[in-house]
Amino acid sequence: MKQRNKEHKMQNIKLSELVKNHPEATIFLNEHHIDYCCRGDHFLYESLEEQGYEIEPFLEELEAFTTEQKEKHSAVIADDVYMMGVHDLITHLEATHHKDERALLSSIDGNLLALLSAHYARHKDELREVYTLFSTLRSELMLHFAQEEVEVFPLMQREATKKAYEKVVSLESDHEAAGDLIKRLIKATHDFTAPVDGCATYRATYALLKQLVEDIFLHIYKENSILFPMYAEGVNA
Repeated sequence: MKQRNKEHKMQNIKLSELVKNHPEATIFLNEHHIDYCCRGDHFLYESLEEQGYEIEPFLEELEAFTTEQKEKHSAVIADDVYMMGVHDLITHLEATHHKDERALLSSIDGNLLALLSAHYARHKDELREVYTLFSTLRSELMLHFAQEEVEVFPLMQREATKKAYEKVVSLESDHEAAGDLIKRLIKATHDFTAPVDGCATYRATYALLKQLVEDIFLHIYKENSILFPMYAEGVNA
């Protein structure tokens, strides 16, 4: 009975709270395609039902995974992120996710162009779809970074007004669009699994794509579930 009570409590937790309490769970959620970044306000059981998972077996695996990761002292999201104010959190986002994702986007773009030349004859359908989706994601992210760094973030640091918050809401719409592109990219790459006859560059490129996606998930989570609610509190104060 005690075990069932624990499972019941976890399944009725919001995804944002789950990640806050168990940041190491992001690895497990990514592997099972549970969207905690754009859908952080949803309850875990809702996402499990949408994905067709049986709740109790999933919770057992999740609990075992988080316990194992804690024993390894894994920290995906540092606790101090939750202690930052708006200014410091924006600085953190620009110095980590913006910087790292720009570098990954550049590397992946060059690799995919090389793959198109080397493997087009055998894998043209997959590579055409992957490159098209990646190029769209890359373009939207670069525009998103510019909007944040030049317009929205400086405004958030200067003032907390409803007019300014309208621009913040527009960023959340960008996150939804990026999330949809990522889901299609995961499907197109078969969960970032290179073909059996794929070369080392093929496998490395898909590994970089997976790294990019996982970083974007954390990036969106920090904005949607930490930064934007914190800013909204200041607007409504």
